[in-house]
Amino acid sequence: IAIGIQDFPEGTIVSLPLAVLQKKRLQPIMMGILSGVAEMVMALLGAFFFTSFHWLLPYGLGLAGGAMLYVTVKEMIPEIYRKEENETLITLGFFLGFYVMLFLDSMLG
Repeated sequence: IAIGIQDFPEGTIVSLPLAVLQKKRLQPIMMGILSGVAEMVMALLGAFFFTSFHWLLPYGLGLAGGAMLYVTVKEMIPEIYRKEENETLITLGFFLGFYVMLFLDSMLG
């Protein structure tokens, strides 16, 4: 369910710039759907793979977490601070989100 909820905004974000640039409606929608389907298929394959080879799960999770951390630090943070507007608000929001997730992780185990 969580992947499905996350796929809708992701597909929308993938589709909207293409719809604006190409002036076509069907192709960007299909690319957004394809993006969501690919994620669902890979989630099922990953679930099957790590069920069969459960000892590899910590390494797979570490690799996924490292990849997300790399993208955040290398690409997203510099992009956020590029305009030099509301730096204090951006920094406070970043740390508030971090601490909320840390709290939820601690409380929910």
